[in-house]
Order: sequence, then C-alpha cells, then structure tokens
Amino acid sequence: MDELEFRRRAIAHPHEQDPAFLEQAQRSPANRKHLDEMKQLDRSLQRAMEVEVPAGLAERILLRQALEADQPQVVPLPVRPRSNWRALAMAASVAFLLGMSTRWLSWPLAAPDELSLAQVAMAHVYGEEPFIKDVDEQVSLRTINAKMEKYGATLMGMQGLKITYVNHCSFYQGPALHMVLQGKMGPVTLFLVPKHVPLTLQPTFEDGQLKGEILQLKGANMVLIGEMEEPLAPVAEQLESRLHWSI
Repeated sequence: MDELEFRRRAIAHPHEQDPAFLEQAQRSPANRKHLDEMKQLDRSLQRAMEVEVPAGLAERILLRQALEADQPQVVPLPVRPRSNWRALAMAASVAFLLGMSTRWLSWPLAAPDELSLAQVAMAHVYGEEPFIKDVDEQVSLRTINAKMEKYGATLMGMQGLKITYVNHCSFYQGPALHMVLQGKMGPVTLFLVPKHVPLTLQPTFEDGQLKGEILQLKGANMVLIGEMEEPLAPVAEQLESRLHWSI
C-alpha cells in the first residue's frame, strides 16, 4: 500500500483494521498523526449526529400538516436548511474520492470539542476545489453584496480584485460565505464565518501546500487561504478596508 492510498483510506475509514493499512500507519510520524486526526474527526461527526428526537415531534408535525391542509391559499415561508456535521462528512467523502488529504498539517491534535476554524476551512478548500477549479463566473459587485447581505457585510468596490466565484456553503453548524479571488500565485479562497460558530481560532496556519490567515472582523471571522508563496496580508488589508458592516 502506497502513502496516497493509505491517506485516502484513512479519510474514508479511519478505524479500519486491515494489516497493510495498520502497517502503513506506523511507517512514519506523519502517517500516525494523519490517522489520529481522521479518527478525531470521525468521533466529532458521530457525537454531532447523536441527537435525540424531541418528544412529541411526530404529533406536532401531523398537527401542523392538518392545519396547513385547511389553509390551501397560504404560501409557506421558506425554511432555512439546517446544517450540521453531515455536510462536513460529505466533504470528507469527496476528499476521499479525489485523493485529497490533510497531509503535513501543522495543527495540534485537539479534543473533538476543540475543532478549529482552520481545520474546517482547509477541509472545505480541498473538498470543493475540484468543483470550482478554473471557474470564472464574472462575478459582479451586486452579486457579491447580495450574498454578503446575509452576514451583515457590504463590499465597497472591486477595484484591483478579480473575484471568480461567490456563494454560500454549508460550513460548521450553519452557512458561511465562500468566495474565490485571483491572487498573485493562484486562487485565494475567502470564507466569512459568523462569530457565533464554536470553533477555536488561530491567526495563521499551513499544511505545506496551502497556508491561511484568520482575521476577527467586526461582524464575522474572515478566513483567507492560498498557495504557500501567496502574499495574503495585502489581500486581507484590501478586503478589510472595503468591508462595511451593518451588525
């Protein structure tokens, strides 16, 4: 079993007991650390999804359906989708299929309840990169602000910024803004994450292939991720100076 196959299987099945898999895990400290991180993530997923169904939920649903049946002309309000760890589990599955991994991450091994914003953001970049690579949606300022409005932010101008993609994504326990800009060395990914999201923060992070910075802004935490050679500080300053907040 080569190292790439080991890392793919560690992402998909971290508790696998295949002898060849276990042997590969012991061949280097990096492999052991990677497997420990995948086991930690798997435990976090299991804990997050062990949610008891509230008592009487079925009866309340039936009652609501009965009441709605008597009001056929009432247009139901859109319901915000509930996001949870299933979205991150899907991202991990995508990462497995595409051969992505969190190789050489410089994060400390944390307890499940200490998952970091950096870890979740990097998982999203690796998982979603194949779907938005080389995409240029010719994003307008109007489109950007229509998305940013949900987070209480307004971008005051795009001069000097080439933004190729913007949308909402299912982050950790809720949505976040996902935007891609063209940097000097390649694409730079931005996430605007609401401040109430319970993830630990670290100002900078890297994994040998990508690096990132986290800025605690007035209305949200801004994550920037780019190539190791990408100068992120000028991008952060440019964006921070143009973001106005209504919250």
